[in-house]
Amino acid sequence: MNSFWRIFFLEATAIIRSKALAMLSLASVVWMVVFPWIVKSDGTIEGARELYVRFSLGGVFMLLVISLMASATGSIARERAAKRLQLTMVRPVRYFAIALGKIAAHIASGAVVLAIATAILALKADLSRECSHVHSPILPTPREEAEAMYKVYMEDPQSPPELKNVRKATVIRILTQRARDHYQTIPTNGVAHWQFFAADKREGWTQPTTDAKIRFRFTNMHDTRQDIKGTVRWGSLVGEFSSMTRSFVEVPFKEGALENASPDEGEITVHNTGSGPLMLRQRQDVHLLLPADSFGMNLLRAYLELVAILGLVIAFGTFLSAGLGRPVALFVAMVTLTVTEMSPSVIEQYPDQFETNRIDRMGLAIARAAAKITRPVSALSPLETLSRDECVEWDDVLAKLMMCLFVMPCAFAFLAALMMPRKSE
Repeated sequence: MNSFWRIFFLEATAIIRSKALAMLSLASVVWMVVFPWIVKSDGTIEGARELYVRFSLGGVFMLLVISLMASATGSIARERAAKRLQLTMVRPVRYFAIALGKIAAHIASGAVVLAIATAILALKADLSRECSHVHSPILPTPREEAEAMYKVYMEDPQSPPELKNVRKATVIRILTQRARDHYQTIPTNGVAHWQFFAADKREGWTQPTTDAKIRFRFTNMHDTRQDIKGTVRWGSLVGEFSSMTRSFVEVPFKEGALENASPDEGEITVHNTGSGPLMLRQRQDVHLLLPADSFGMNLLRAYLELVAILGLVIAFGTFLSAGLGRPVALFVAMVTLTVTEMSPSVIEQYPDQFETNRIDRMGLAIARAAAKITRPVSALSPLETLSRDECVEWDDVLAKLMMCLFVMPCAFAFLAALMMPRKSE
């Protein structure tokens, strides 16, 4: 343990003496202050919040990802090239302690810079503003929905022959990817039911409350100015919505007639009373919002998640530094980061949905493996959730802290420890 702390303080001192910490702090302050002044929002509170959270704080985060990854990829390689690593090993220091100490020092530096940027955001924001827990309807998994749709397609005599001749695995994969965009249509005077809480198992059970809201994002058949009108019922609570210009609505609940209460308090019912049908995607466009705590606490949880993501990136860069020279390690790290960011887009936008080309199938298999094994850093970021005043849940925060800030750094430090003595001079 003493060896770890010695390496940690030596690396932290080296980062401070190189003025990297000071330069990153200055750049973060300038970006947080100047960027919102140069780039104007759309004038709404939501637009200003997105500008400050996603682009100001998000810009600082991406700066830290790139700069600290570049520094981490040279942390061990520089000492090995300068023959300083051998001097360190004269003392009784384990390779694992060297790698883990360097990872921890870089994480601490990133946490300090990110704390400065977060503090500037906190000075500009209303920390007492409430955020909401977001609940989605209980639906079959995308895989279950895809298999049910595949069975219908195969039994339908009107299904095109080219669809029936495609491999089942390919069709199931396509349907699974598209399950998120599956639309539900509520006709005029029609009713839709969504189960939000499993009453029989009491999983996530929440009694109906007037502090709740339900959020819809409608896609109308022909015109976004089509009449949007209806009522929502949750137990004994009711809500009404009406809009001629907006497809995005939040409906608050109020006390309704008890004799018309829904028998299942885990179910929410929507009645379309408008002049035309309503279209929405159940997995994306229907959410129940329950009151949580303040924006200040939400900002703290988002900060912890961002530090955890930095820990994962830094640990990977340090691992590469243990076995590769700095230029090669930096190149591999940047290519890996780019590939993980691009893989979902490549998979989604590939024009041949049935994958008839064998060579392309191989490339897509690699892209899917990269997307699955190395999930994009941007997908882990809580900034979008924070900008929408949605609650960054403690369960997710603790899981990411455990995995990205403890498990993965220790795993990469162990691999680096195996690699360092085998690296030829």
